[in-house]
Amino acid sequence: MFHGSCRKVSKVLSLALEPISKSAVHYLAKKVSEIRVAKEPRYRRCIAVDETKLRVKKSHVYVWSAVDVDFGIILAIYASWSRNMLIASKFLRMVLDRCVNRPLIVVRYVVFSTTLSALHNIYI
Repeated sequence: MFHGSCRKVSKVLSLALEPISKSAVHYLAKKVSEIRVAKEPRYRRCIAVDETKLRVKKSHVYVWSAVDVDFGIILAIYASWSRNMLIASKFLRMVLDRCVNRPLIVVRYVVFSTTLSALHNIYI
């Protein structure tokens, strides 16, 4: 499950982020080990894509994620310092590389919709 000392990891994370306890590190490591991630391409019916803006030490980070709706498997996670069409197309290419077909992709944002039109040859 987790290789390494929770105490050492909490000290390192406390230097980079906010102070974090060793029990919180152990809890997060246990939860992360339960996440299922797609390893090889397969048929997928529907994919949900989302993007979240986080603030880390006075800077903004955009975290992009894609999940297979039917199985709850994470297809891709990507973090970037900016949000533009080039980054969105790179992320969607990573997602589509894990599919053998052209699945229905559910999105919320315009940058994804425009990029999907170019990559996927569909109109949203």
